[in-house]
Amino acid sequence: MMFITIVGAPYGRLCWDLAGYFLWPFGKVIQKVEHHASTAVWLCLGCPVLLLAHGLVCVTAWLLIILIPVAKLSARAASRVLPLPPQRVLIRRLRTTEVPLEGEVILCCYRAANPYYYKYAVDGINVFAVNLLPLVLVTLVLGYVDSPNHLTGSAIKFTLALLSIMPLSYYIGMAIASISAQSNFAVGAVVNATFGSITELTFYITALIKGSREGNRCYAEVVKSALTGTLVGCVLFVPGLCMVIGGIRHQEQRFNSRSAGVSSALLFLSVGGVFAPTLFSKVYGKLVCGECHNVTQNPLGHYLCHNCHFDLVSGDLDPQQGEFGALSLQMDNNGTLYYSHVQPLVYTVSILLPAAYLIGLFFTLKTHSHIYDIHISDCHMPGHHHSAVVHWSRWRALVILLLATLCMSACADLATEHISPILTNSTISQYFIGVTVLAMVPELPEIVNGIQFALQNNLSLSIEIGNCIAVQVCMLQIPILVLFTIFYPTNFTLVFSDLHVYASMFSVVLMNYIFMDGKCDYFQGTVLVMVYFILLAVYFFAPSPSGC
Repeated sequence: MMFITIVGAPYGRLCWDLAGYFLWPFGKVIQKVEHHASTAVWLCLGCPVLLLAHGLVCVTAWLLIILIPVAKLSARAASRVLPLPPQRVLIRRLRTTEVPLEGEVILCCYRAANPYYYKYAVDGINVFAVNLLPLVLVTLVLGYVDSPNHLTGSAIKFTLALLSIMPLSYYIGMAIASISAQSNFAVGAVVNATFGSITELTFYITALIKGSREGNRCYAEVVKSALTGTLVGCVLFVPGLCMVIGGIRHQEQRFNSRSAGVSSALLFLSVGGVFAPTLFSKVYGKLVCGECHNVTQNPLGHYLCHNCHFDLVSGDLDPQQGEFGALSLQMDNNGTLYYSHVQPLVYTVSILLPAAYLIGLFFTLKTHSHIYDIHISDCHMPGHHHSAVVHWSRWRALVILLLATLCMSACADLATEHISPILTNSTISQYFIGVTVLAMVPELPEIVNGIQFALQNNLSLSIEIGNCIAVQVCMLQIPILVLFTIFYPTNFTLVFSDLHVYASMFSVVLMNYIFMDGKCDYFQGTVLVMVYFILLAVYFFAPSPSGC
């Protein structure tokens, strides 16, 4: 096109030379030489088209990650080469022994792709978090502008909201790391305790509020399933997957059994405290069966009963009301077992667990930090899973933390807004949706971190990541939800189903058994992962909670 304009013939030749360069840039350089010339025609006619083309190539290559060198090449060409007049651009081929003698080399490419660019960081931020950030903007605009679902359905908006939580949780973790690294221990502990579980808590609280407004108890059950799924996943799946992947590269990996023992003790304490109200209600509750049939046709013979559950109230219960019927009666009648015994126990546990968490912080970071074979800079404190290297200033980290928290709240609101059709129309158990999608998607950045540490033969840190999340679920997230319920009444009660209790306790016992000898291989990791998938199968085939 430039050759056709006649006056743009020099630029046509420049385009021809640049085309040959970009088809195969290896062994060639682009130099800028001294020359006085006008670029008015070029900047008006040819440059805008090529800027658009190189911009599209740059964005596409950047999103593909491994082609980031091509993205850099296109960006440098758009900013440094295209605005120059053709007389100042010199493209030449170099031999291995030749050195350019004239002009400044402004573009030189040695490699077009590199599989290790998944580690690439921009200002300390991983490239995946950078690439997923526009997804947050798309989710917010699509969610709030297209509220009647004219453009997309609820399923797509729910999926986008969950995916947006991943980069936001990464930014929150990075901001916490920068603030903690520039503060003293007390400030770092408070910031970590406040924002460490913000990803999950934001979703849980918005879900409970929505369920309370709609009078739908399914949301409370989904929250309980998500809490249990996070606990089981971080105890079994995260360390198990790290053991498998790390064991493939390293035949046998060792870790500090003393530090793992501290985390195991905290897990036993937290799981015992969280499920104490449930066990209390099972021991002192009344067993009610909804359907009983006489097997022998003899009034004194054997009866076969179905739909049995424990009633936490003193009195009769309509068998057709099921689990939620018992729950509604216990919340409406004064002087019941729940209000007089179970609820005080819940409040007591909710006070003791955060206190135990603070004692664990003081133990691991102050008095007995020597028992850990991992650096504090790698895991600043229990429950904190990102590097404590200072990437941002304190004020910049604080601004990013606040913005990411606001966006997280908006994404959680969209997720809870569009989960109703999924819970209503899905043939899959609500238990399964909670323990898989809602529990593990927000933890994907932590899983990736754990895998990277395992590949570096730092399995102690990989194990600590899973244990820290599980401890935070029991010792911080659940007490915060109980405290929130005091000020904003919801349907959330600290009484879990038998499936949640058995799955969590079995997972903690199995993890403690695997970690006893301080060494592991891919076989032990496979056992943990397989047990996790067996539990998922149990949740998959489990019937949905009554009333959902």
